[in-house]
Amino acid sequence: MSATAARISEGGDGPPLTATLSRLAGESWLAVAIAAAVAAICFGATGGLETVDGSPITAGLQANTVVQMALTLGGGVLVAIAFATGSVGRVRIFGLGAALALFALAAFTSASVNWSVAPANSWIEANRTLAYAATFAGAIALVRLAAGRWRSVISGVLLATVVVSAYAVASKIVPESLDATDTFARVQVPFYYWNAVGLTAALGIGPCLWLGARREGHGALNALAAPALCVLLVALVLSYSRGAVLAAIVGVGFWFALVPLRLRALSVLATGGIAAAAVLAWTLRQASLSNDNVALSARSAAGHRLGLVLLAALVLAFAAALVIRFAAERNPLTAPRRRALGIAVLAALALVPVAGVGALAHSSRGVFGSISHGWHQLTTPNAAQPGNNSSRLGSVGSMQALYWHYALEVFDTSPTVGAGAGAYAVAGQRFRTSAARADNAHSYVFQTLADLGIVGLALSLAVAIAWGFAAIRAVRPFRSGAGGASVPERVGLLTLITVVVTFTVHSAIDWTWLVPGDAVVALLCAGWVAGRGPAGERPVLERPSLARLGRSPFAAAGAAAAIAVALVVAWSQWQPLRSVQAATAGSLALGNSIFASDPALAARELTIARNDELTAIARNPVDITPLVYLGGVYARQGRLRLAEKTFERAVALQPSNSASWFALYSFEQSYTYNRALEAHALGATLYLFPLYPDLAKQSVELAPVG
Repeated sequence: MSATAARISEGGDGPPLTATLSRLAGESWLAVAIAAAVAAICFGATGGLETVDGSPITAGLQANTVVQMALTLGGGVLVAIAFATGSVGRVRIFGLGAALALFALAAFTSASVNWSVAPANSWIEANRTLAYAATFAGAIALVRLAAGRWRSVISGVLLATVVVSAYAVASKIVPESLDATDTFARVQVPFYYWNAVGLTAALGIGPCLWLGARREGHGALNALAAPALCVLLVALVLSYSRGAVLAAIVGVGFWFALVPLRLRALSVLATGGIAAAAVLAWTLRQASLSNDNVALSARSAAGHRLGLVLLAALVLAFAAALVIRFAAERNPLTAPRRRALGIAVLAALALVPVAGVGALAHSSRGVFGSISHGWHQLTTPNAAQPGNNSSRLGSVGSMQALYWHYALEVFDTSPTVGAGAGAYAVAGQRFRTSAARADNAHSYVFQTLADLGIVGLALSLAVAIAWGFAAIRAVRPFRSGAGGASVPERVGLLTLITVVVTFTVHSAIDWTWLVPGDAVVALLCAGWVAGRGPAGERPVLERPSLARLGRSPFAAAGAAAAIAVALVVAWSQWQPLRSVQAATAGSLALGNSIFASDPALAARELTIARNDELTAIARNPVDITPLVYLGGVYARQGRLRLAEKTFERAVALQPSNSASWFALYSFEQSYTYNRALEAHALGATLYLFPLYPDLAKQSVELAPVG
């Protein structure tokens, strides 16, 4: 047997399969841990929604609070362990500039509670931003604790995104088990937000290209990139998320532009892409799978057939990837031929926009007319909106233009510091022109302008710039022979940067910054890249040691401070949830008092309700919800003057929130019939929210006063 044949029989240039599996068993713990953590966040926190129309959702708040506390404590523990290694203070720690800028943004977000239109929402957003900052800091610390394990980070991200995407596609295959009540054709689980599903799939494409194109590793394991990419692409398209498709295209373009493994990656992209195209071509022709409002029985029958089609495509993609991989190892391309193929690929890619222009030229509107029409559909707030079926992929219009318009209106009211973090949903009510609910601006840039103004956007830019410098420092071309030089590591770092770029593009046109499962992936990758340091410096790996803490007062103080700060922040993150839980319990007791047949029982329920609401107020003194419930308790007790004072206290706490004025109006209308105050409260409510549901018609009978 020749040497070349021997290499092929063992999987190409990589080590034997048995040796590879043995090494993976010893090194895969970090990748599995990362994948498990990300998947748990995706399935646990779902879409990240904690408020609707400015009011907390108990279920969403509870899920996200648990995730935020876990991220905060986890980041604090990683930083504390980094101090315990003795590397902090003795070895340069990179990425501090970006970390400090992110914590400054979190601090400003927290400070916005003081001037916010909706301070309770601002507290929730402060908790989220602090959790993200802790995640970023923890990722930087992880570089020192697991130096050289960048492969594990990429593998963990890839495994998590494939698992989540496979689950989303499985909801099409077995809808009776995973998504029986969904009426739309777009896949939405586990986030219950289609665009988040699409983004998750897009985030995994870069790591998938890395796995299939890398020169190291066994060929059979690397060939798994093709079926994995097929799953990701199927989930991406079936989400019908145009923003996710755009982010994926930008991410793939970034990867191909900077990573010198283009021909290998192109074979992976072609193999997985053709398999996915075959699956999608069949799926989109099935009315039961591509249309809305289809009966479960029809969806289930078509879904089972989809499962068979997908399974066949995955098997064929894996087999084709193996054949291509081993054929390339048996007959390696010469440098001139590789260069010629590379030029041909670039030429083919360059012809794509030319073909697009040609297609537009032959359309009924022509090139410029088509561009003008598309721009109008994209930027006009009241343009026709696409449906939630497969036709969405061919349309341009969306609700984003309307949400961005609202955000700019809110920004104009307070351009310097904004309306307060998370206050867009409340402040934007004043400018609504349609019944469409706008809880988020569907863009990090516009959301930040509305919530935190120019200062918040400037701090966000500072984070981006600081991280950008750290990323450039980490991946600049390695000099031959430089300490720690590693071309595979540079490719890995560029892959991690691709994940961040993909997330950034999508966040610019949607609210996925608020989706923990997607945001944590980007923060982990960004933190690792920032913490890696200069390309020529070999990372230092040291094990934690309690003995070092005893010998170094600095290390002991740093570790203690990290744990203490994490505990304090986690406690703060818990309080809004504890308040909502107490307020909800009080509202249930209030309801029980209404239906109680025994006056003594009703009195006891009202006492319980009052105590619960007072507890809720103590836990979160900036939320009007327990105040409104407390006012209702006092009204039921016949203490009308105290009830009125309580409702007025809610108005004083959030005078720019239509909900506080509406609560006062409802009380005056139902109990005291103070016509002047009732009319004033109604007028204020309609001024702050002209489209308040079922309320505008009452302004005909009661003209606003003052």
